[in-house]
Amino acid sequence: MPAGIPRISGLGSIAGGLVEELLSRPKGQSRALPVVVALGARGTGKSALLDAIAQRCEEIPHAYLDFERHERENIQPRELLAHLAFDLGRHRKQFGRLAFPRLWLCMLVLSAPVELHDRRAALRKIRELLAENQPLEQNRETIVDVMRLVGGVAPAGGLKGWPEATDLLLRGLGWYGRRRLAGKIKTLPANTGNHEDFLIEIAKHARGDDEDRAAVDGIFCDAFLTDLRQDYHGVNRSRRTLNSVVLLDNAHTPGGQAFLRALTEARHRAGGEPDPLVVIATSRRWNPDWNETWSLLTPQRGTSSRRRPAGHRTNGLRTPSPRRPSDVESDWTAGQNSRWYPWYLIELGTLSEDDVVDIVARGDIHPTSRLPRFLHRLTDGHPGAVTAVFGASAELYDSRDPATLRTALRTAVTTEDGTETTLLAKAQAYLLQDLPAPSRQDLVTASAARDVETLFHKNIVELRNATEEGALFKELGDLLWLRAEPGEELHYVLHPWLRRVLLQELASRGDDHPLNWHHVHTRCRDFYEEHGQRVAARYHDLALENVSAVVAYLSRPFADDQAEFDVPAAEAWLAELDVITAAPNRLDPGVAAYDQLEARTRNADGDLEVTLSWLVVALWIAADPLGDPGETLNQTIRGGFHQLAHGRGRGSILLHERAERYR
Repeated sequence: MPAGIPRISGLGSIAGGLVEELLSRPKGQSRALPVVVALGARGTGKSALLDAIAQRCEEIPHAYLDFERHERENIQPRELLAHLAFDLGRHRKQFGRLAFPRLWLCMLVLSAPVELHDRRAALRKIRELLAENQPLEQNRETIVDVMRLVGGVAPAGGLKGWPEATDLLLRGLGWYGRRRLAGKIKTLPANTGNHEDFLIEIAKHARGDDEDRAAVDGIFCDAFLTDLRQDYHGVNRSRRTLNSVVLLDNAHTPGGQAFLRALTEARHRAGGEPDPLVVIATSRRWNPDWNETWSLLTPQRGTSSRRRPAGHRTNGLRTPSPRRPSDVESDWTAGQNSRWYPWYLIELGTLSEDDVVDIVARGDIHPTSRLPRFLHRLTDGHPGAVTAVFGASAELYDSRDPATLRTALRTAVTTEDGTETTLLAKAQAYLLQDLPAPSRQDLVTASAARDVETLFHKNIVELRNATEEGALFKELGDLLWLRAEPGEELHYVLHPWLRRVLLQELASRGDDHPLNWHHVHTRCRDFYEEHGQRVAARYHDLALENVSAVVAYLSRPFADDQAEFDVPAAEAWLAELDVITAAPNRLDPGVAAYDQLEARTRNADGDLEVTLSWLVVALWIAADPLGDPGETLNQTIRGGFHQLAHGRGRGSILLHERAERYR
């Protein structure tokens, strides 16, 4: 990576203003705060965001947890709470040391080798644990060994006797917390008596079925949050002026989803009593737990271009979009944040062109060069892609010859294991690693079309993993790789960066491949033609380099000199031109853009056909960021629009205006 590239760009509103708002304690009081979730596909800067927040929170109680690292260990939510408590309990100069006596009591019971089949032995062991009159620090190794947790600090404080300790736990859980397990733990005491039975039942049901274990996880979450609330009361209240922070990376894993569910349920059980905990998580997959609460609580602001696709294409569900970093400031106007409880979802993944300019400037490239625009167009602002392509092309770039950027994706790079590969191959392996191999090949085929409706047309794609209709579509939606494009009918498209990588793979399929570039685009062209979608058919004609078919279609409004080319006609024609010339290509990057233009227009005959041929092919090449990075065809495009507009009536003004974009 070139020196000077910041690890985080475009997310200052989150790492700065939002975190500051969440940390604050108006009038020294806790308030109901949502779990903030930063959503985004692979490479969108989620982990980097947590790193930036962790640095900001270095002097206050905070803890970090990566669920992917713990996923293989099958660690339960209660075990993860111990991990977080160890880190939150580190001594901080202003805040002192947070104590978790209720949580450690629960952990001690589970970590002890209690014989659950022998009640007398179990009681004796619990008495030994809690009546030793020693600090809990001396039991830390037992907890760590059993819970498979590493690092952190020992729990602070001590419990001097088992009756007092159990009373503390029961008081912390409250009446509702004590009674909520009555259906599963019949001997759970309704008061502070029968302490031994209560602790034995926790240990016993922690090894029960899923429902038992979930109930025990709930007890641990109750204890954890009760301890934290207590830490912010009493003599320490004045010194603990900011909330504590928990950062949860990769919370899309099953363990992450279970943990967030247990935590939010514990908050709900607390009724109106808030806790002093800021929870910020990341996820690269949609969590079904958000479906109902998010759709009910998110303000409706019209149709979004970045909605999460519905779970099934025909159920009519329209889940409101997660917020964007640019929405944060207005969302968190003083006194308005309660509307987001219990979740606040922010979608990452799109750097603005100004953000890319800033990244390039920090990499010692002049901000007015063509490189920032090239990077933004090529990646659509995907943060990981911007960083990777800039890192590979910074030395390649020559301001005197921007055409060198046409080979950017073929730049040699080294993988983590030291293998030499290309930037394109590395990007493809990274982006598609969440999908099984057969689905990846289906996706490469489907990338030929403008939208992913192709995934439902088996006569085009020939799905290799078609266990059910729409399975791959749903998976792409849940992985946040789809965008919803508004129009007469909402339709979903692949993220532009992912699609660009997939199209490069489609272009590389050999002539003997049954679904190579030519065969797939021909199938798409014929399908759309058969269904009367002529613009879509011409889109695929251009991908097949059938320029004459495209020109014949686009020349219709100009063929009759007697027909008026008015403003509505011009608007409709330009819209069709934009769709068609956005078609993908597999042009040779080693051949200059102008030479490719000449090669594909030499058979044109007649003034109108020549003008349209040169305009269409020039626009087609220029529409691809790799086609003409130096913008050498702009003059040709500008001249083509002006020439076409000559004598065309009122609609010609729109053609002249379009020409000026290429000045």
